This record gives sequence, C-alpha cells and structure tokens, in this order.
Amino acid sequence: MKERLASLKNIALNKTWVSFLHDNHPYTLLHWSVGGMGYEKKDVWLIQDEMTFEAEEFATIDEAIAWMEKNMQNIHDVLG
Repeated sequence: MKERLASLKNIALNKTWVSFLHDNHPYTLLHWSVGGMGYEKKDVWLIQDEMTFEAEEFATIDEAIAWMEKNMQNIHDVLG
C-alpha cells in the first residue's frame, strides 16, 4: 500500500493529477490552483470522486496521501 501511495504522489507531483481506482470506483488526486466561475485562486490538493464529482480538499499533498492511507485501503489500477 505504501509503495502504491508513493507512486500516486510522484505521478501527481509530476503531472498535477493522477487517476486511480478504489474498489473499482474512479477517483482523481489533483492540484487545484485556479477554479470556480471567478477563477478563484487556491493552492490545494483534491481527492475527487469521478462519478459524483464530490471532493475532499487538503492543504498539502501529504495530508491527502495520509487521508487516502487511512480511508482508501483498496487502491488499484493507477491510471496516471
């Protein structure tokens, strides 16, 4: 699990995003620097459910990875 999360982190840092499956459900870990209708500037990492577009927001990628380690034990198929 730690190796897979390290791989996810490295891909996300290099591309600003990485997609993966958790229990056969698609998610994306991505950096969001500009968003919203008014181009709101942010510097956060999101874990986004690609079916519902619901997202968890984290101040750092390390916080996002720690959350994934605790809450997403069944990550597979990194789609980088």
